[in-house]
Amino acid sequence: MEPHVIQSLLEESSEICVSIYMPMFRWGREKQQNEIRYKNLLRDASELLGNDEVCTASTRDVIMQRLEEFRAEGTHDAWRHPSAGLALFATPDSLEVLPMGKRVTEQVHVGERFYLKPLLPAMHGDGRFVLLAVSQNHVRLFEGSQEGLEERSPDDLPENLKDALNIDEFTTALQHFSYTEGGHVDTMYHGHGGGEDDHKQTILQFFHRLDDPISEYLQDRNDPLVFAGVEYLFPIFKEAISYSHLLPDAVTGNFDNAKPETLHEKALEVVQPFFQKNTTEAIDRYHNAHGQNRATDDLETILKAAEMGAVDTLLIREDAAFWGHIDDQGHIQEDGTPNEVSQDLLDDAAVATLNHGGDVFVVRGEDFPVKDGSAAAQLRFEVGAMTS
Repeated sequence: MEPHVIQSLLEESSEICVSIYMPMFRWGREKQQNEIRYKNLLRDASELLGNDEVCTASTRDVIMQRLEEFRAEGTHDAWRHPSAGLALFATPDSLEVLPMGKRVTEQVHVGERFYLKPLLPAMHGDGRFVLLAVSQNHVRLFEGSQEGLEERSPDDLPENLKDALNIDEFTTALQHFSYTEGGHVDTMYHGHGGGEDDHKQTILQFFHRLDDPISEYLQDRNDPLVFAGVEYLFPIFKEAISYSHLLPDAVTGNFDNAKPETLHEKALEVVQPFFQKNTTEAIDRYHNAHGQNRATDDLETILKAAEMGAVDTLLIREDAAFWGHIDDQGHIQEDGTPNEVSQDLLDDAAVATLNHGGDVFVVRGEDFPVKDGSAAAQLRFEVGAMTS
């Protein structure tokens, strides 16, 4: 997910903001349950809007109509090709629908701004990726996430080398060149009288023909692209493809007959280190700042620092929430569960950090730098300077 998407939600101005998160079933008959779950969440949203002291009956009706109309649009890609999760953000004037690459907890929030904490993992890659499995015999494109792969068929994407190069008499016009990797044979082709250089040019031309439909399909996206194919092909593919988020490591082998489950398992070995890299570096910076008195894991201090613009990087423990409020003396009071006065203070800290140009990372529990903490912050100056 592009950072500007979250930034636009931060800047949304409305007295009433509705945030809805729902996990989705992606395959088979279970997909029918998505609409049932959505209806239940709409009922929850209507009840919360009805209990909100600021929300008028007419405002509730307008928001609910927007949400109902989205459900009626069965042709929307969110229903036809479900992601692992779905997020919706509604005001009386707008509705934003965002597919999510990871499953989320089912929840509805109503407030004066959107509840954004479940989106935060997507700021540094939410586990979604695209995989292209290529040989001269087959071209297959998949949308990938932590949960699995789903095949896509973009317009104009050639099915194989013959289709890409419009070769009518394919088997007679070209000679065969076999390349073996791991006990599998992938057949290469080159013109009569040609050598390996001619063969490379043929493959390069093939990959150039893939570039336009791939680039169009991935337009305005920053999801990593994973190449799957025999090792010989990957350097040629890198030369031909213009998409800037192609991962430097490939899934190597012949996958003409591979099941999506096999490809998914191998792809995760490539994408997981990629997604984890930035988080690991942020944790290291926190440890270094702690030794310089420019870090804290005290939530009350973090909230004050975030409001001052003093938080450079905020780390939040995955799946953590802290429902509470700030009392008249400016101290945190923990409420335990949501109520009419409580807010998720981790969400407040994240929003304040982002509004002042800081960065936020959601960290797995086993990697979190503070044993029992839910938040940790690297500060832009020493902790003592905040009270001086």
